[in-house]
Amino acid sequence: MEVFTPPFCAERRCIHHEPNAASPYSAYVPWGYYATKAFGRVPRYRCTACGKTFSRQTFRLDYYAKRIFSYGDIVQRLASCESLSSIGRALRCSTDSISNRISRAAREALALDSALSSTMHPDEDLVADGFESYCRSQYFPNNITLLVGASSQYVYAADHVTLRRKGRMTERQTRKRAMLERQWKANPRGIENSFDRIAHEALRVYSAGKRPSLTLWTDEHQDYARALAHSPHLSLLMHEGLLRHRVVSSRIARTTRNPLFPVNYLDRELRKDLHEHVRETVCFGRNVNRQMERLALYLLWHNTMKPHRARGSPGSNAEYACAGALAKEGGPTRYWEWRAWRTLTELSDAMIETWERLRYTPLSQSRDYLPRYACM
Repeated sequence: MEVFTPPFCAERRCIHHEPNAASPYSAYVPWGYYATKAFGRVPRYRCTACGKTFSRQTFRLDYYAKRIFSYGDIVQRLASCESLSSIGRALRCSTDSISNRISRAAREALALDSALSSTMHPDEDLVADGFESYCRSQYFPNNITLLVGASSQYVYAADHVTLRRKGRMTERQTRKRAMLERQWKANPRGIENSFDRIAHEALRVYSAGKRPSLTLWTDEHQDYARALAHSPHLSLLMHEGLLRHRVVSSRIARTTRNPLFPVNYLDRELRKDLHEHVRETVCFGRNVNRQMERLALYLLWHNTMKPHRARGSPGSNAEYACAGALAKEGGPTRYWEWRAWRTLTELSDAMIETWERLRYTPLSQSRDYLPRYACM
């Protein structure tokens, strides 16, 4: 068995908490061990600088877990339109156990996405649009705004907002919606605020890109133009010609020649691959934060595991988006052993909400539980 060496101190306030490649962490001493059924004999250590004790398991993705599952198998099953119940039956465990592993893996997916973003120098236009689904009840539809590379189809960002139910309703349904809105009401400017955050993510991609200007393609949704006009930074860049907003009708044919093809394609894939988003399904999301964790894990699979094209394109979408070096370096499989640390990972606002479970599920009585180790 390979000898484990602590990469840094587990105490976030310690001077040795951040890894330093030039000066590897050595301010620790062995501090015994403890025995487990799942992982055998686990060595412990003590930091000589701050006195914090920790073990090898503190750094593992399966920290505090009592049973080992294959994360790669769970990701593949989730992206193959299997429900949590189906995955649980296949692995002979409860759906809570599967949800727990998906939450752990989703944080790794966010960390990998952050690491990939820091290495990217994209040379492509961007396309943004909203993917509509629902969570908990059809009276609480949601809009997941997606930012996708026009040529690579790499998903750069995703943001979530809960909407007010719209469309034709019976008199009884209208009364029920009014009753539910007395308990919780959606923000009428939710799509505008969500797109504003996505547009600022587009600026982050542009700042690291190779092009002197950025073209952002959307459909004719009025909230998109409103968000760009109300943002001082975005409107200034549009005025100077550094950001160009191009609009396409959502009614034209969804072919590969359509500038919105990347988001239309992703829309189809989400409907096909994630069971909770299939039309007229009985398998729908009950919790907003867990729904976004499953989406984060699916987007990891879409970006780094799935081939760019089923025929003739063996590379992943991440490789086509100029992130080949990190994407090829063992891929995400190396993330299924050692866990990412919140204190050492830079995240966008939307990613922070997913990692720390800050989103609110309509009619929920309390905030979602977040394990203490997830904040480390």
